This record gives sequence, C-alpha cells and structure tokens, in this order.
Amino acid sequence: MAMEAELKFLLTQGTVPALEPVWQQLAVAVQQHESVQLLNAYYETDDLWFRRHDAGLRTRLKKGQFEQTIKLAGQQHGGLHFRPEYNLPCASVWPELKAFPAEIWPEQTDLEQLQNKLKQLFRTDFMRQSWLLTLSDGSTVEAVLDQGEVVSGEQKEVIFELELELQQGEVKALFELSRQLVQVLPLRLGWQSKAERGYRLVQQQPLVFMPLDNSSTAALLKSLQYHESYFLRSQDPLSWQVIQQAFAALAIVSAEFAALTLPQQADSTQALNFFSSAAYNCALLNCSESLFSA
Repeated sequence: MAMEAELKFLLTQGTVPALEPVWQQLAVAVQQHESVQLLNAYYETDDLWFRRHDAGLRTRLKKGQFEQTIKLAGQQHGGLHFRPEYNLPCASVWPELKAFPAEIWPEQTDLEQLQNKLKQLFRTDFMRQSWLLTLSDGSTVEAVLDQGEVVSGEQKEVIFELELELQQGEVKALFELSRQLVQVLPLRLGWQSKAERGYRLVQQQPLVFMPLDNSSTAALLKSLQYHESYFLRSQDPLSWQVIQQAFAALAIVSAEFAALTLPQQADSTQALNFFSSAAYNCALLNCSESLFSA
C-alpha cells in the first residue's frame, strides 16, 4: 500500500514550454522521463458500489503491461488529495479483485459477486510527461503533465493538467514547492480528480449553481473552487455572488484571504487572471496546508 499525497494544477498550452526551465530553477536535481501513453479504464457496478464506499477502481495499460489500482477513502484538504492506494500487476484490462489484500474490503463483502457485477464505466486516456524532482531538503516529488481526454461513450472532456505527487519526504515540502511554482507560472489549483470528472460525465452531471456550503473551512474552500470552475464556464452572476460570500467567510479565518481584493464584478478574462494569480493560489495552498496539519 502507498499513501498518495498530491496537488493538481490546471494550466494553459502556453505554459508548457516553461515547465522544464522552472524545474531546473526550483529543484536541485531533475530527472526527466520519456513521454508515455496511459490508457485507463475505470470500473463500477450498477449500484455504484465503489462510489458509495468513496473508492475508485481502474486498470492501466502502460508500455504493454497492465496494472490495476484501487484507491480507498481518504482525505481532501482543500487542494490536497491524501488517500491510500494499492497497485498490482494484472493479466488484462479486466480487474482481478481477489488479488488485492483481503483487509481492504468492508466486512461481509462478497468479492465473487462484486467481481461479477463489474462493468467498465469510463476511460481516461492521456500522454504523460514526467519529471522526478529532488528538492533542497532531500524530498522527492514527481511532476507529471497529462494531456488527453475523459471518455464515456460519445461524451468527451479534455484533460490538461499538472500533478505534483510526493514520493519521499514530508507533505510540507509538496506545499512549499507548489507555492514557489505558482509564483512563477500562471496556474490554477485543481480540485477534481480524473475519476470525479469521469463520474460526472457518465451521470451527465455538469457543474451547476450550488449554494455556499459554509459548514467548515474545508467546505468553504470546496465551494470556492467549485464556483471558480463553474463561473469560468458559465459567467453566471449568481456564481460570482457565492464566490464573494466564500471570500468573506474565509477572510475571517485566513489572513491571506483577508489581504486579497476580489473584483466586485468580473468577466471571464478578469476572473481567469485573478484565479491564476500567485496571491490567490498561495491563499488556497496555505489554507489547505493548515487543514492538513490541524
């Protein structure tokens, strides 16, 4: 078992050429890996067994070899995804549930029945360019650029994202690298996993207006990032009002948010510039790190 700790960023095509120079600037050693195509199939049951258990099941074809992965219920602290995962070789594109350790399954799980109910739900196929970064404190982080698409039947959605995954060291090193990164590149801290986007595509659940959830700081951050994405797609003025409400609530608990000046009104260009700014993304990262450390 491995504990996956990663931060995800959204970027534009124009940012890609700057990545290699930035890694050289921020890391003491950089090992670039060759680009590889990853073909990923995600599996579920008709009653969404894995979704209900906050788990994800996929197989991956990489360089002619199949691997199966199950990610279990974990934690999301703002932008940080932190969850246990198991990776095992498998013989084909079809998962083999009995190969995973018995202790990961809830009591009374009938694995044979669950295996028989599996169906392929969606795919995420993309090219991956990766770099292994060694930081000044000895921590290592894998940086990966994924370009491809989520596919469900005739429906497709573009994948174009940068992930930073901690390989060795403390999570604080991942946050520090991310803060340095957003200072030099116009990035947006992501909040949806590829699997989350796949489920939305399958269930035909596009982003829509949602009232503010101010039950906790974590909920506020999630509402803010949700409406950041929704506003950039819809320019719904009600969505901007939710963003303003989230900012006001976060300013009470975060000095970084209190110091930000959110435009009273914004078009898509103004909003994208603001949401790609270093100050805004550092505020998100600092809140996320505080939640993780609490």
